[in-house]
Amino acid sequence: MIHSLFGQEKTMDSSAKVSFHTTYPSKSEPGECAFPLRWVVRPYRGEPFAYVAAGTPTNWELPPGTEPRYTLYRTKDTSEPIVVLVARGDLFTALTPDHQVLAELRLAPPEQKWRRVHEIVRPKQPLLRARGATVRSIIKSVLYTPLILIEFLLCLTDGDIVIDPPTRTAWKTTGGIGNRTALTQRIGSPEYRVYGKHLDHRIAYAQSVAGLWRVDRADDR
Repeated sequence: MIHSLFGQEKTMDSSAKVSFHTTYPSKSEPGECAFPLRWVVRPYRGEPFAYVAAGTPTNWELPPGTEPRYTLYRTKDTSEPIVVLVARGDLFTALTPDHQVLAELRLAPPEQKWRRVHEIVRPKQPLLRARGATVRSIIKSVLYTPLILIEFLLCLTDGDIVIDPPTRTAWKTTGGIGNRTALTQRIGSPEYRVYGKHLDHRIAYAQSVAGLWRVDRADDR
């Protein structure tokens, strides 16, 4: 039996809204793991962590035409894999340990600089699409800019002027009335919030890890 992300099968499709961030491990964590630890997915409010290793589980058969990327484990040994990430070029596929497809993760191409498009394609479920920086976050930045300039002109600051860029990317359902937010990310930061009613937490975790992959980083192979 494949273990679920949250230890109980009934919570696999949890509708909870969970905030998490994906970061480098602490100094002690690599020595506590039975595999080379790359990152740790750290949810807030008591949810279990996920531990990320480069590659796929031992003796796990790669789907034809794919390359190994990462495996997310529920524990610090290899007994409970949660999600396996494989890739064809820039297209990632998130699989369960028994090779069931959870989603295809379409990352924005490197040459796309402004409002980069990301997509999450799930079997028999609405497409999720994100453009870098939501319209709301762009408007917020535009509205704040004159206030900061006025403050500067009135010499009310000590010279440390910071104009915040748009800070939020949101994956939303498409093709229907009233598109629903499934996942958000702070731009330039590995901080996410998943809305479990609209997206499996495992896919959200996989998306956060896929977003850290870089083609020029040899230690991720």
